[in-house]
Amino acid sequence: MMNLLPFVEKKKVRMEYRLRFAVVLVFALALLVFTNAVLLAPSYIRAFSKHNLVEQQFVAVAGSVEAQKARDLAEKEAAVKIREINKKLNLFVSEKTQADAPLVPSEMFRKIIGLKTPAIKIFGITYSATLEKEQFVVNGKSADRDNLALFVETLKKETVFTLVDLPISSYAKSVDIEFSITLERKNKNAPVVKNPK
Repeated sequence: MMNLLPFVEKKKVRMEYRLRFAVVLVFALALLVFTNAVLLAPSYIRAFSKHNLVEQQFVAVAGSVEAQKARDLAEKEAAVKIREINKKLNLFVSEKTQADAPLVPSEMFRKIIGLKTPAIKIFGITYSATLEKEQFVVNGKSADRDNLALFVETLKKETVFTLVDLPISSYAKSVDIEFSITLERKNKNAPVVKNPK
């Protein structure tokens, strides 16, 4: 089949064909890009929201770590200040004055009960006081002589008491010994009474 179109017309037809092909190609590419954008949009939105969530969590964790560091630093500073204050207080209150501070009767009861062993049962403690001294009478029962002797020796080692007295007759029995120990401590603030002439 012969092509009877002149050369110029052939050139125009080729040019028009190429333009149409280019338009179709551009339109197809645009349609492909738009379709991909529509299909990828949910994934992008999801990834973006996850990124924001992770970033918020990171900021929250970093903030909590900083807050914990600040709390730890404040606690250390407070401990240092407490130690400094205790040192300053110890300058004013010597160990001797602390040891000389009199214990109230309830503290003395706790002290006496704290010194006993499980083999010693205390039934009662009687307290009496005069201007010169305070007296505690401890009544109870001991499982045997050794435990009673140990309890008396422990009481004698306490510097608070000026007298620890247990009648020798308490050692007559070897087991289930009922005892009555008299403890005394002198009142350091007692007025000195001069003998009248």
